[in-house]
Amino acid sequence: MSKPLYYVTGTVVVLLAVGTLFLPTAKKDSLRHFSLDLLSPVILFYDGIREKPENLTARFRDAASLAQENVVLKTRNSELEMENIRLQSIQEENTRLREMLNFRNSSNYKLVACRVVERDVSNWWNTVIINRGWEDKIEPGLPVVTARGVVGKTDTVGRNTARVILLVDEACKISAVTENSQAQGIVSGATASRGGTPVCQINFVNRTTMFTKGERVLTTGLGGTFPPNLIIGTISEAPMLSPDRNFGLYREGTLEPAVDINNLDEVFVILGGK
Repeated sequence: MSKPLYYVTGTVVVLLAVGTLFLPTAKKDSLRHFSLDLLSPVILFYDGIREKPENLTARFRDAASLAQENVVLKTRNSELEMENIRLQSIQEENTRLREMLNFRNSSNYKLVACRVVERDVSNWWNTVIINRGWEDKIEPGLPVVTARGVVGKTDTVGRNTARVILLVDEACKISAVTENSQAQGIVSGATASRGGTPVCQINFVNRTTMFTKGERVLTTGLGGTFPPNLIIGTISEAPMLSPDRNFGLYREGTLEPAVDINNLDEVFVILGGK
C-alpha cells in the first residue's frame, strides 16, 4: 500500500472521529455504520496481508502431505493389482486341475498326466515338449488331449520327454465327423495358410453333405490313432459351393479348436482303454 493512500485513510479516520463528537446520537450511529462499511475493504486487505504467509505455509505443507499420501496409495494400488493377478492365476489353475481330475475319473481310457515343459517360439503352433517319455509307456502316435478336447499326437519320444504334434499343424491329420449333419472328412492344421491364426480345416467332405457353422466336430475312431467321440473343435466357416471353393467331388470348411492351443500347461496322453 503506497504512503499517500496511508495518509488519506488516516485523515478520513480522524475526520470521522472528530465529526462524531458534534453530531446527535442517531446520526452518530449512522455515521459509525457508514465508517465501518467504508473501512471494511482496508481492514480485510490488511488481514489478508497478515494471514497470507501462514496460509501459504499451510498450503505447501498440505500439498506435500497429499503428494506423499498419493505415492503411498499408488504403491499400495500396484501391490493389490499384483496380488489380484496372482490370485486369479491360482483360481484359473485350480479350475483347470479340477477339470482334469474330473475328466480322468470319468474317462474310459488309461491316461498319463503330463506337463508342457517347452515350446519353441519359432515353431509355436507346431509342437510342444511334455515331461513324459518311454519310461512312462509313451509311444509315438498316441492321442494327446485335455478335458476340453484334442491337443494333438505324440511324435518323437525320449526317456523322460516326448514331442507332441499339435492339431493345428498340417502334419496332424484326424478322421472326423460333424455332430449334427454327420459329415465325415479329414481334419488337418491350417495355421500356416491362415496368417498364423491357430485353426484347422476339414477336407474331403462329400459335396452332397451339408454342415453348418457352429456344429461341433468329433473324432470318428477311424485311422487307428484317436478313439471316437473326442471333441476336436467347432465349425467357424461353412462356405457354399462355388467355382473357386468347394468344387469337384468334395467340400471343405474351417473349424476353431476346442482347446486353447496358445495356453497349454497340463495334458493327458491316452494309452488305451481301461
